[in-house]
Amino acid sequence: MIDRQSADHLKSRGYLVASFAALDRSELLDAFRTFIHRSRDYQLHFLQKRFGYAYDGFSFYGQTDSSHQAEDDLISTFVLSEFYPADRYPEEFLGFLKGSWKEVVKTVRSLETALLTQLDIPGLLDFYHGNAGHMVSNNYYPPLQQFTSPAAGNTRLSAHPDASLFTVFPFGIDEELELQVTGEDGESVWQSVDAADRVLVYPGYLMEMWTHGAIKAMNHRVRLSDNRAAERFTFSFFSLPFPLREFKMPGRGLMTSEAYFEAYGALF
Repeated sequence: MIDRQSADHLKSRGYLVASFAALDRSELLDAFRTFIHRSRDYQLHFLQKRFGYAYDGFSFYGQTDSSHQAEDDLISTFVLSEFYPADRYPEEFLGFLKGSWKEVVKTVRSLETALLTQLDIPGLLDFYHGNAGHMVSNNYYPPLQQFTSPAAGNTRLSAHPDASLFTVFPFGIDEELELQVTGEDGESVWQSVDAADRVLVYPGYLMEMWTHGAIKAMNHRVRLSDNRAAERFTFSFFSLPFPLREFKMPGRGLMTSEAYFEAYGALF
């Protein structure tokens, strides 16, 4: 249940751990794990450049032209979305895309719609209904013992805000994710969130742009694991504009989806 108090919590703390239980991730985890263990030649058939919009496709550690991760981030990712037909993606994901994908997205949209209703930001709910679709970033962190050096800031995934309106973890998330929040004395501190069995949501750069910074994008990172032999899998859902859309961005006039992604990319 998302009420006014939940929306106020998101605004004041920069994130919300929802009261309802996390969804089952086993179907998507099995699909992604199978893809990760395919040959690199097979994986390269699905690079981002073979898609072309937003972040869809495969990115890997050491890649210099990924739009989704830094070269030294200790991670490989595959992004699926509503922006392309299911048959554009690897066969490993087709069962999920033609099965529980719609139910997971329905849950995410329900949460986001309830939050936007309570936040009551002028024009934003209409924008969401008319223009927003969803992607999921499937994130694989190999064992740390495979690497000789960490990512920037002595991390597993370097600090950054997301491009999303909201980022949602419908399957929960472990405490290796750290959020940059404001401490009691106004200082910035890195904080883990206990959301292993709950749904976590925080705003991205699209929310910050729309509200002129009244609701800021959550800067976040992944710390180094205490277990250097452990793999890590996570799944984050982003709400993003569909391609080839034009909409009014408060204070900026008409903006296209593609121009928004250029503005986000200019942050880095």
